[in-house]
Amino acid sequence: MTAFRLIMKKQFLSFFLLLSFVIGVSAQKAQTQRSEAAEKNLRSHVEYLASAKLEGRRTGETGATYAAGYVANMFANYKLKTSSPPASNGKAKTNFMQTFPFVTGVEMGAGNSFSLDVLNADGQKMRFADESDFKPAAFSPNAEIGNTAVVFVGYGISSNEAKYDDYANLNINGRIVAAFDGTPDDGSPHSPFARFNAQAKALVAKEKGAIALLLISREARLEDDRLAQLKYDQASGEAALPTLIVSRKIGADILGTDEGGLKKQEEKFIAKAKGETNLDAPITSKAVAGLKINFVKKQADAYNVVGVLEGTDAALKNEAIIIGAHYDHLGRGGAGSLAANSKEIHYGADDNASGVSAMLELARQFSTERKNKRTLIFIAFGGEEERLLGSKFYVNNPAFPLSKTVAMINMDMVGRLKEDKLTVGGIGTASQWKNLIDEKNKSSATLPKNEIKDGEKTLTFQHDVYFSPFALSLNEDGFGPSDHSSFYGKQIPVLFFFTGTHLDYHKPTDTAEKINYQGLLKITDYVAEIVRAVDGNPLRPTYAVAKSSGAMGGRMGFNVSLGTIPNYADNNNDGLLLDGVRDDSPAAKAGLKAGDKVVRLAGRDVRNATDYTFVLGEMKAGIEYEVEIVRGVERLKLKIIPAARK
Repeated sequence: MTAFRLIMKKQFLSFFLLLSFVIGVSAQKAQTQRSEAAEKNLRSHVEYLASAKLEGRRTGETGATYAAGYVANMFANYKLKTSSPPASNGKAKTNFMQTFPFVTGVEMGAGNSFSLDVLNADGQKMRFADESDFKPAAFSPNAEIGNTAVVFVGYGISSNEAKYDDYANLNINGRIVAAFDGTPDDGSPHSPFARFNAQAKALVAKEKGAIALLLISREARLEDDRLAQLKYDQASGEAALPTLIVSRKIGADILGTDEGGLKKQEEKFIAKAKGETNLDAPITSKAVAGLKINFVKKQADAYNVVGVLEGTDAALKNEAIIIGAHYDHLGRGGAGSLAANSKEIHYGADDNASGVSAMLELARQFSTERKNKRTLIFIAFGGEEERLLGSKFYVNNPAFPLSKTVAMINMDMVGRLKEDKLTVGGIGTASQWKNLIDEKNKSSATLPKNEIKDGEKTLTFQHDVYFSPFALSLNEDGFGPSDHSSFYGKQIPVLFFFTGTHLDYHKPTDTAEKINYQGLLKITDYVAEIVRAVDGNPLRPTYAVAKSSGAMGGRMGFNVSLGTIPNYADNNNDGLLLDGVRDDSPAAKAGLKAGDKVVRLAGRDVRNATDYTFVLGEMKAGIEYEVEIVRGVERLKLKIIPAARK
């Protein structure tokens, strides 16, 4: 009986080991199949979004609308809910689109005109007017100005920093000024004149008393001039003055010379900028000009695509986690492109078809499981490349109360994982983030069995090892150049996943075949684990004020910082709206707050972000300046001392 039991026990153990092996192999095979299917999904999403059909997905263009429609169809397939309330008949709406307004550009309306009268050497009036010789700049406000004296002001630059002033000893008040476009150092980005773009020159001219600005083209043919292309940047806002770009022939006529004489005047001001003082006086213009600018702004609908997966917990479903990525890119180049003068399709596979594909795969996985306790909101943002227009619109028109939104997780450019290097931003925006990110960056593996002979005995060793799948680079700041910044400005904890820039960034060469799809799947799985951890914790992440990464004051390249977070989506041209102010920054110490509108800074008017960045470039660390703001119905004057940029 004992022998029989022993035989049966051995047979049972053999069967159990065989069954365990079969189950293990089966589970491993199933996991492999799931991973292969997920990777196939990611590839399919990227290849469509980064296809020629979508023509680069520029906001407001057909390709971007196709991309939004594609995401909406995926949300419908996953049976997500829309963010809209039910229709009047009680049925759920199937439109996932959140529409926001977008200005795609400007076109010439009726009646645009320019006239130029010049007195010749005999005192006779000569009239010049040819439609091919002038073009209103796209950023110009509409205006109509009768015949007015024209004053030539060289390059139209006035800079205390460079101790250079083209306006010295000139009577500008109530006149039209004419200036060479560009800078006397041929546009060097490292010179003290680099900040004096066309809109900066208009601001200076207005402060000197001018009523309009004529920019003399640098191009032999006016149609080749970038300012004659009517390229419109919604975030830049209007110039301070009506602004025309005129041909070199018209420039010569204004000075009463020929194009050779015009070239000599350019050379004279180039020499002046280099410090030469023994120069002839510039030509005094005897011209009178009149103009009419009538632009019509072209409006188009742009979209955020919002899908909702309701939570299963009776209490926690009233809180939400947002998982987002932007789907727009740069179309066929233009503003934002790093491929000079390119009109090729900028496919945007990594930026940001990769992030959208990961977001869609997460939506598919979570909607299949339907085990999430909190409500998950999946958003594909439009207008990110236009300075976060879509996410700015969402946080001001949320589908779910922001007070109940516990976290926002953003994926932007996650398709080029190399050497397992992954950047995670926003670590400092919640006290729990650092431990969570580290905890989920751990995996284990069982090493193969090792056998060691000890005389007649064989000793078998087997153990698990632990490793980190990613070499993480952690950044505490919650503000940054992507959509999570809009949410952090509303005091929502954020996380930002990013695999870094590369040589194809913002170029036509950012194509689908260059994506590391295995790496993209790896990041998608990592984000899924983080979402599950946040979702499963009954305590919401604790919002924290994060340390700055140093990118304060708007754009990079300044010597000083104020600690303001500009709202580039606000385009009313009545000041610069602030989304936020960093703690312990010069702006915070001055008393500035989120929601303030800066209308004057350091003695200069500020109408929009372009004016603001120009003035910021002139400020010096440690010197007190006045900043004038509008706060509600109040207009306040405060004192601010810029800090040196670290």
